Amino acid sequence: MTNYGISLEEIQSVNTQISDYEKTISSIETEIQDVLRQANALRVQRRYYLDLISKCRGTITLARRAPDEILAHIFEYCAASGWAKAPLVASHVCSKWRRAALAPNVWSHVYLTSESLDPLQRTQLWLSRALKSDLHVTIDAQVVDAPFLQAMDLLLEHIPQWRSLTLEARFVQQTRYLLERCTGPANQLQVVTIRAFAAALDGEVGVEELTGLREAFEHSPHLQMLHIISNGFPPALPIQISDLSMELGSFPIGSISVENMLETIADLPSLERLTLVAPINFSVSLTLPNEQRPPTQLPSLRTLILDGYPDFNEILRFIEAPALRHLHLHSTEPPLNFPHETTGTSLRYLIESSRPPLKLLEFHDIDIPHSDFVHCFFNLPLLEELRLHETEIPNEVLSVLNGPDGACPRLKRLDLRWCEQLSGKTLVDLVESRSVASDRNGHSDPIQDITVINCALVEEEDVLAMARKTTCSVVVRNLQDHCRDAAIMFATDSGFGSDIEWI
Repeated sequence: MTNYGISLEEIQSVNTQISDYEKTISSIETEIQDVLRQANALRVQRRYYLDLISKCRGTITLARRAPDEILAHIFEYCAASGWAKAPLVASHVCSKWRRAALAPNVWSHVYLTSESLDPLQRTQLWLSRALKSDLHVTIDAQVVDAPFLQAMDLLLEHIPQWRSLTLEARFVQQTRYLLERCTGPANQLQVVTIRAFAAALDGEVGVEELTGLREAFEHSPHLQMLHIISNGFPPALPIQISDLSMELGSFPIGSISVENMLETIADLPSLERLTLVAPINFSVSLTLPNEQRPPTQLPSLRTLILDGYPDFNEILRFIEAPALRHLHLHSTEPPLNFPHETTGTSLRYLIESSRPPLKLLEFHDIDIPHSDFVHCFFNLPLLEELRLHETEIPNEVLSVLNGPDGACPRLKRLDLRWCEQLSGKTLVDLVESRSVASDRNGHSDPIQDITVINCALVEEEDVLAMARKTTCSVVVRNLQDHCRDAAIMFATDSGFGSDIEWI
């Protein structure tokens, strides 16, 4: 029989081994802690040198190397874009930025809002930093109270420095009240934007009008541009302006007379640029003049922009502009998918009555009858640029522009987008025929630039064929182009000695 018992000596020997192993583990743990402490110390050292590297790199960044004048220009641009706190934020970044942010022009954009906790102190700070620089003043008068008026009075003490003014108010009454305070000599004022809406209050008869504009800016001899956003047309305007934009917005109240509006505009002898915006919700409120009414004479008008519902284009019948150079017709509504006869007839009437030396004609989301297209082309001998955006023009109509003796002999630039009926062959024939006419001293000028975007029937080989004769683009190139956000800029060499731009 086997005895599995363990002697005391054996037990003692095992316990001794366990004790030795535990001491070894303890020693290892101590070494681990020493290594971890060393690693932490190395990490601290590493972080220290990384911070030094960041500081070194910071000294050679563009923001540190850029001259103070450039930084100041950037800060001013931020403030002009609507970031009212840009000067304050920039001055808290570093000493260099603080120095650049102290430039007076950085503080030249002064925002006075009724939401400010202390509008007077804020205005004092901005004016003290702006010194004698030209001021671009924005007044947002949602609530007109005593602190707000105190700050505005302080601004009015600097009215000779005003270069631009933006006035936004909830109601026309507030706007009139504030304009009555702005009658000082604003000799530097060039641009004014006013946003205010009339409201029919209970118990009131009629609608409040935006009056006082002419009186408020009577002593602003250099005022050039006036932009009004309202739900009605003001009865009188500063007579010295050359650029007028009248935008109907919010909701209509009562009837709006286009005839009265035209009479108001006719009192502006220096008007060269006119923009009228009329969304579809004003179609019932706007009343056009009687067809027998003679057209309003606008002898100095050079640019006319109509941005409204299609029937609003009938206003062209009541305008005579013998000096008109640029005509832009934009629709605020989706394309009708059929020719709009009123627009075509009114455009013909304008061209026949005014005989304008039109150089640019632009359609956005507007179709007119084919016969009206042809009539306009043959009566615009000085037209240099034609823009058709989502405008359906058939091949046979565009072909009347073909050389050597086609319509619009001075045409040099074509911009065609979403023109679903136009074929690539028609465009190639147009470019080639006018190129041949130029080579043979023909009547038609060559096409210098053609843009074709999202025209389904224009193929790649058509673009290549046109590129042999002219500059051909298939993307948006103009930084101010309204379609720029929908396209990607990319350019490449065509190999034909011309520039082709591809998406």
